[in-house]
Formats: sequence, structure tokens, C-alpha cells
Amino acid sequence: MRRILASLVLAAGLVGTAQAQSSEFGIRGLGLPGRGLSARALALGGGIGLFDGESSTNPAAIGMLTTTTALFTTSGDYRNSTTPEGSLSNRDTRFPQILIGGPIPRRPFAIAVSYSLLTDRDFTVVTDGVATPRDVPVNVHDTLSSRGGIDDIQLGAAWLASSHLVLGAGLHFLTGSNRLTSRRYWEDTTYQSPQETAELSYGGLGVSVGAIWQPVHGFELAGSYRHNGNVTVDRDSTGNGQVKFATATIGIVPMADAISGAIRITPSPRLQLSGSITASNWSRADSSLMAQGSPGSANTVEENFGIEIFRDMRRPLKYPIRLGVRNTTLPFLLIADGQPKEFGVSIGTGRRFAQERGGFDIAIQHVWRSQGAAYHENATIITFGISVRPGGITP
Repeated sequence: MRRILASLVLAAGLVGTAQAQSSEFGIRGLGLPGRGLSARALALGGGIGLFDGESSTNPAAIGMLTTTTALFTTSGDYRNSTTPEGSLSNRDTRFPQILIGGPIPRRPFAIAVSYSLLTDRDFTVVTDGVATPRDVPVNVHDTLSSRGGIDDIQLGAAWLASSHLVLGAGLHFLTGSNRLTSRRYWEDTTYQSPQETAELSYGGLGVSVGAIWQPVHGFELAGSYRHNGNVTVDRDSTGNGQVKFATATIGIVPMADAISGAIRITPSPRLQLSGSITASNWSRADSSLMAQGSPGSANTVEENFGIEIFRDMRRPLKYPIRLGVRNTTLPFLLIADGQPKEFGVSIGTGRRFAQERGGFDIAIQHVWRSQGAAYHENATIITFGISVRPGGITP
């Protein structure tokens, strides 16, 4: 059983024979990448993320918060996955973005702390095989589950350098864990079903800087750069509530740097267009992941575009229409041939109430993921965000 758990460390090499699982694209490497975006930004395909103070992609955007703001989001995922072994429908729920921040009393500074999901490694895989205890073939079913991932906790600050320029910087604490459980079921019930559990923990630091510039009215540019350093992976194996093996470092994984640029255009008071592009050098992690048995990782490019239509000019945040498109490659390979990719479309709206002190936003996304001809997945993701602003909106 230890060999089974070892094969799951970072690599999770059972994709090819999986019969049941969560997202098949979250099994390899460090998991399925998360998105530190608010529900509003998700509805706009992520195009507005670098300008959105309720997202965690650009520390300069914290300066766009005009009052103390608290945000909480929840997301439900309804998914159909296909592998060479068959197809499966599944669903899960997560809380991808939490933020609290706003201007400090002596503006022009603003600060915020946020939590977002950097990678998600929730999955269950089942494999069938034959074991030969006492040289007698017996059919077996191995179930291996993982719960957890890597979290991103950001402490950020922004400076309103002028009426046209905002600068920001952030410190990122990368933390989290994976709880792994392996169990073998024998079709011959005279054999006991062994089980072993282990926990992987992650730790690392990152920094980010960003800027938002408005050279003329109705036209804005934004950019950010993030350096994540390395993540240390430790294992603490437990069984029946008792520690069997001391905590040990099993790997150090270089994390990707990311550089992003965005544009926002407001051609009329009723219409806003936004677009962004992000490049990440995930190939830095390739050799570390391959050393653990994974097919490795590759660089990614993400493109986002959004349209927001304001229906009520007296209250522009009363049920606006939001549309978005996203196209990206995914970093962690399922097989050595090719690279996973994802395409998504989104729609959403929102509402502010109680003199702008409260509000909600909803985003509905449909995404298609694939690698080669054998691995496909489509998912509908519904994200709901609740925000509170005790002071209302300050002009």
C-alpha cells in the first residue's frame, strides 16, 4: 500500500485506468489551476480581473475599492468526464475567493487580504486488477482519494499615485494540504481490506506587483507580474489516528512566474469592454514533477474577453448583462503527448441594494477541457458571490 501512496505524491499516475473521479485534469501534477476572481470577473470571462478590486490577480486593483468591502464566493461544478476507460458525471462545491479590504483612513492608500484557490486536487480514482496472494489470482479494486490543494493567501496594498495611476504590491503565502486515502477491496471476502492514509502539506512564498493607468477618459491599461518561488512538499503518513512515519520533505517544486496585461474600454456609459492575456512559465516545474512520475508540465497562455452592458444608468449595478469568453492551455499533462487546453463561455449579472451596502453577483460558465482524442471534459460552473460594504459606495 505504501507503493500506491507513493505513486500519488505529486504524480497521481492512475489516470489511464480511472473508472470514477472528479476532474480528470486535476489529478496530475499539482492539480487543476484555480482562478482568484470574483463572480463578476468570472462572468466577464476574467477580462476585467486586473481592474477588479474584489479579485486577487492584480494588487493595484485594491486601489479601486472605494470603501471597506468584504466578499465571499461559493461555486458549484457539474461535470462530465471521459477517459479511455469510460465516462462519468460528477459534481463538487468549493469556496474559491474570499476578500476583505478597502482604503485606509488616510487615502490614497488601500489594503486587502484575500484567500483564493491556486490549485485543486480533489479526486477519486478506482482501478481494477488481479493480485496473487499465496500464488492464487484474486480480483481486486483499488480506490484512491485525494482532498485538498494549494491555497493562496495574499496581503496586498495599493497606492493611488495620481488620478490616472494606481500602483500595488502583494505578498503571497502558498499553503494547503492533500489528504490521501488508499484502500484495496478483494472480491474474495476472506481477505481483509487494507487502508492507508497520508497527508501532503505545501508551503511557499510569492510576491506580486501591478499597475493601472488611465491615459484618457474611457481607456485603461493594467499589468501585473507575479513571482511564486518554490513550494516545499512534506508528507506526514498516518494510520488509525496515529503517526506511522515522521514528517519528511519529499519534493521541492518550482512554481510558475506569471505576467499579465489588460485593457478596458468604455465607448459609452452603457457599455464596457475588457480583455486580458496572461503567460505563465509552468515548465519550471517540469523536471521536479517528472522525477515523481508525472508526465510533467508546460508553459501556459490564457486569453480573456468580457462585455458588460449597463441597463439602468441611474443604478448601473442593478442587473447588468455580463458576457465572457476564455481560452487557455493547462499546465499539467495527463499524458506525455500534447498539452491540455480549456475553452469557456460565461454569462452573469448582479445587484446592489441597501444603499449599495450589500450586493450579490452570479456567474454561469460552461467550459470544455481536452487533451488529445481520449481525454475530454465539459462542465457547468455556477459561482455566487455576496459582498458587504458597511459604508456604502464613496464617490
